[in-house]
Amino acid sequence: MLTYPKLTLSESLIVSADFFNIFMAKQEADSLKKISIYWLRQQKLLKKDCWLSRNITWTSGFTSNKSSITIYTSLTNEGNYIQLVYTQTDKEGNKRDFDYKVQLESTPCHYGGYRYWFICPLTVNGRYCGRRAATLYKAGDYFGCRHCYNLTYNSRNLSGISKVAGQVISMPELDELKENVKRKYYAGNMTRKYKRFLKKEEKSMFQLQTMAFGLYKGHGRRY
Repeated sequence: MLTYPKLTLSESLIVSADFFNIFMAKQEADSLKKISIYWLRQQKLLKKDCWLSRNITWTSGFTSNKSSITIYTSLTNEGNYIQLVYTQTDKEGNKRDFDYKVQLESTPCHYGGYRYWFICPLTVNGRYCGRRAATLYKAGDYFGCRHCYNLTYNSRNLSGISKVAGQVISMPELDELKENVKRKYYAGNMTRKYKRFLKKEEKSMFQLQTMAFGLYKGHGRRY
């Protein structure tokens, strides 16, 4: 049985094991709606002593249908969190309103300053997640971390030619590496974290090109 209570800062979202086993086991992170700390920072929504809001609109690449969400951010005495407000329509046309909060946590950076993380609000098999995450994905009714939703990257589902490219680097992994880059340069030199991100990004592009070429050749042989 699935129960989804409206969140307060002290509550969590409940998702049953059956839901994951049946529907979520092979979800791919690339195709999902997501919210990242990097995007919030770009939109200047992470300001101390401020309560801000912004709308996000997604367009489906398959149906061109649009969906939107309102995000409120609070870094005030009332707490550090984001509040997500959206309406979801099921296949029967029934609408359901969602309004819940996800806590934010800050950690110090090596070169000074600090960075924020989402605290995953999901509870799986009766166990609250609470993981720090740079990106939240919507693989069900609610946004949560990739671990709770058992997400994979589409290229991980390929075989054969994918082995040529080596161990696949997932988009969630790249997202987290990018979030870890607080500074690109320090004292005129490229930081280690930025170098690592660029190296992984370059490898990821090579992997995608290699697998795309393999799929193209495969279709060519069949037709």
